[in-house]
Amino acid sequence: MAQVTDWAAGAKRKGPPKKILIAGLVAVAAMAYLIIFGMRGATVYSMTVAELTAQGQAAVGQGVRVSGLLDEASVSFDPQAVILSFSLTGDGATLPVVYHGVKPDNMQDDAEVIAEGKLRADGTLEATRLLFKCPSKYESGTPAASSPSRQPMG
Repeated sequence: MAQVTDWAAGAKRKGPPKKILIAGLVAVAAMAYLIIFGMRGATVYSMTVAELTAQGQAAVGQGVRVSGLLDEASVSFDPQAVILSFSLTGDGATLPVVYHGVKPDNMQDDAEVIAEGKLRADGTLEATRLLFKCPSKYESGTPAASSPSRQPMG
């Protein structure tokens, strides 16, 4: 028994090797760097058409999310090149928008549109994503008068 206690007393408890600790710290630092700088490019500031146009050249090249009303008279779609162009209006300001993609089915006059993209030097928003608010026909209201009513019999 004396040999066992002598051996246990002489043995020093070692932690993980330094190389493993350093590799773990480098991996954690690399992941933190990728998360922070990856999210920085993905963040988009939301604003109205008037706010964006007021920024002028300061907003050029910046990622933005703009909400405004669709001017249906300005809608132009080229099916060969699959390019949709239209204007958003709001608070007396107008913003031309160009979108490379199919024309959404729910484009209607005065529809509220949220466009995400980057502002070009010529003042046109190069949209990468379009979101349309649901039309008012989906809002709840009173039932139609033509629906049959159930009356108790008897």
